[in-house]
Formats: sequence, C-alpha cells, structure tokens
Amino acid sequence: MLKVLLVDDEAPILNNLKAIIPWKEMNMQVLTARSGQEALGLFDIHNPDIILCDIRMPVMDGLTLVGQLRDKGSTAEIILLTGYQEFEYARAGIKYKVRDYICKPIHYKELENNIRTIGEQIVQTRLKDPFQQKVSRIQETEDDQTVRKNPQQLMAEAARYITDKLDKDLGIEELAGYLGISCSYFSMLFKNHLGMTFVEYVTSKRVEAAKYLLAHSEKSITQIGSGIGYHERRYFTKVFQRHTGMTPSEFRDQAKNVSAI
Repeated sequence: MLKVLLVDDEAPILNNLKAIIPWKEMNMQVLTARSGQEALGLFDIHNPDIILCDIRMPVMDGLTLVGQLRDKGSTAEIILLTGYQEFEYARAGIKYKVRDYICKPIHYKELENNIRTIGEQIVQTRLKDPFQQKVSRIQETEDDQTVRKNPQQLMAEAARYITDKLDKDLGIEELAGYLGISCSYFSMLFKNHLGMTFVEYVTSKRVEAAKYLLAHSEKSITQIGSGIGYHERRYFTKVFQRHTGMTPSEFRDQAKNVSAI
C-alpha cells in the first residue's frame, strides 16, 4: 500500500481530498498535515510515496517544505496545489523535481487520474528494480509457508509492523517469523532495501517519533520514552542525545522557541 501525504492549512480542502479521491480503491493510505512543520514530522515517521502540498501556507510555504523534504532525502512524487500560475513557482518546481501542478479550484477527477498514474508508475518501477529481481530469486529457496509476497510487500509490512510496535521489544526473529521468512533472508533484504540494519532502523524511527511527540504533545519525557520502547528515562536520554546532539528537554525547549517565533 502506497502512502500519500496531503498538506494544506485549509481543513475543508483536506477533507474534500480525503473524501472525494478513492484512495482505498487505489491501494493508498492517506495522511494529512495542516502545516509544513507537521508534514515534516509525519515524513520522518512514515516516509510517504506521494505528497500533495499547497504552495501558499503560513509560516512555511509549500516550496520551502519541498526543499526541506528533498534535503532529508525524500524521493516522493510531489504534486503542488496552487491558485497561482507564476514562472517562479515552475522554476522552483523543476529544481525540486516536482511532478505536477494542480491549480485551484481543484478538478478532482483530473487529480485522481494523475495520482492513479503516478501510483502505478511507482509500483512498476519498484518491480523492475534489479535488486528486487535478485531477492525474488533468493526468496524462491524459502520454505513455502505463506502466500508468496514480493520484497516490496515484505518490507512495507515490516515497516508497518515496526511503526505499530515501537513501544515493544522488537527483534529480527520476531519480525522474520511474522513475515514467514528466515532471519538471514530478512536481514539481507532489510539492509539492502532500507540502507541500514534492523537495529539502526528501529532506533531511528524511535528517535524521529520522539522528536515529533516532544514538539507536538504535552506528554512528559518519561511517557514519551516509554511510548517508543525506552522504559528507563536515563537510557532514552542517552540514545536521543547520541542521535540529535541534544537531550529531550533541550530539544523540546528549542521546538517551543521555534514555534513561538
């Protein structure tokens, strides 16, 4: 299932996009954000495949958001929603590899067709990836205990499983068993597909979730740590500081100062 992030500061537009476009039929999961900052937090946790973003938003406009997403390594297909038709937008869009522009008022059927086409292209590109073909051949040696799934599906399931259980003690054996594949195959597939080891990935997701919660919730640091799998505050602080250069308290204070500007 592909992930789609909708970003617009106007709630009615977000609601219309969610309601009118047949996301489930297109096998897409929808996330929404009312600001650029919120969108960055959701990107860190979910890494969406497609992003629909309004250009004119307060505090952080759409092009600034797109630039920051690209700096973070996002390869998502991006569609910009705008009521303005200006060359500067088009030029900036080329720089950030924006896929398309949709002018307001939105023609929803046209937008649906564009998204459907983009989604199909993403799936086909992944299926043609040489690495995907290689691991598919390796997978044929696995015991046929479950319905055969391609590597993309397996890693999507793994990522969702990790996201859903960040507060639990996670291990390769548990996740490989859940997917119905061997630990060695899982480790090889995970490293090649996601570019890091299982432990590195889980830690990075926990830290990103912690950053989002520290900036957007009133939960205590102990509660946040426990909610992402670190039940000792001291250890949570140590891991968080190693990855961000700040303690959770320092990060929260900085986030409050930025939002107050």
